Amino acid sequence: MTNAADILDAYARLGWKNNDPMAQTLQLRREAPEALADLVLQALDRPLKNATFIDAALDLMDDHAYGTTVAAVWRGGSDSELASAILDSAALQHPEAFAPEWERLLSAVHEGRGGPEYLADHAWRAVDDATLNDWLNRLEPDLSAGSLGRARAIALLRSRRPGMVHEAWRRMFPDAADPEAASWLMLAGYAPHGVGLRALHGERPLHIGFSAAQRRHMLAQQPAWRRELQKAHPTWDAGAAPVAHARMGGALASVCGLCHAPLHRLLTLPDPFAAGIASDTGIEFATCLSCQGWEADSALFYRHGPDGSPQAHPGQRRDAPLTPEQIASPLLEADVALFEAPARWRWQDWGESNGRQNLSRVGGAPSWVQSADYPACPDCGQDMGLAMQLDSGLPQEDGGEWLWGSGGCNYTFWCATCRVSGQRWQCT
Repeated sequence: MTNAADILDAYARLGWKNNDPMAQTLQLRREAPEALADLVLQALDRPLKNATFIDAALDLMDDHAYGTTVAAVWRGGSDSELASAILDSAALQHPEAFAPEWERLLSAVHEGRGGPEYLADHAWRAVDDATLNDWLNRLEPDLSAGSLGRARAIALLRSRRPGMVHEAWRRMFPDAADPEAASWLMLAGYAPHGVGLRALHGERPLHIGFSAAQRRHMLAQQPAWRRELQKAHPTWDAGAAPVAHARMGGALASVCGLCHAPLHRLLTLPDPFAAGIASDTGIEFATCLSCQGWEADSALFYRHGPDGSPQAHPGQRRDAPLTPEQIASPLLEADVALFEAPARWRWQDWGESNGRQNLSRVGGAPSWVQSADYPACPDCGQDMGLAMQLDSGLPQEDGGEWLWGSGGCNYTFWCATCRVSGQRWQCT
């Protein structure tokens, strides 16, 4: 029977050469899923490099085991590279693990020792109201870059409590015209609205459960361990109770305003409200995969008629069409399910997902490849909220695999007031 120590010993001797720690980790999960925690905790004091099987072990733990493991790492105070990486992910997926030691976490983040780094600021959304009020009341006058006061203000800004966000933002940027002010507020997921703020994304995404035909295509060239990993991962499996259904793929009769090629359907939502999108009719989200908006100065925008169908925005229509390198094949047509994954997966990071997680989701917080970037509606000028995101690797009708740029992510935005959608993609 496989055990954690054997997997780690073999990896320490052989690395990935003539060794398959990922398959061994999956076997451990099949035989003794509770031992995944042992694998992670025993790895803490080993100088392991490129040990992505540890990331897979964390992903495949049930929520209770994951929370217990993260809490043990936090209590242990290890400053190993692996411990820091685990706590970094926990800031995104399970920030409650740091409670009630929020001052300790703030100091660790500020001083850069033994705590989360890249994803640290996501943890502040779990801070209790009493602590947030205390931090606000004693916010240091020095909010300059690198100061503890600045770190505390950022924590308030990223707390996902609109009142706290607004007050911290106002103090960080007394001059709202400061070029950095809008970027920081976007990073927090808000936009100015009257005397307050408006959220630019929701909190409860619905993951897209792909059809059997789509999954066969997506996994056809993948190794056995990846097929097994995706089958077990909670962001890929819709289970027996989808919240809603949608239609993906195919070409539309409408054409791109820039290159005049047919628009490509991304997702048709018969009931957008069920996915948290404000619309009293169905919506058909689409874009042009042929020219991908390379010649546009902004996102690609579409106006939606009473039936929800898209037309190229008048501001992005050319009499003389651009000539794309080729007319892209549509995404494979399929009926898909929309389902709610466990709460741990409501927030996901593009880099952390590393192909294990399904990042194609409707609603919720965006998984930015680069920096936060919500386009302004071309009709009313207000920042548009996120409607959905689609990852790369989507199957096409011609048998191809669609990539956003070099393999990034596409983001769909929606202005309910003007019934305008926007499409923008990012890659590394």
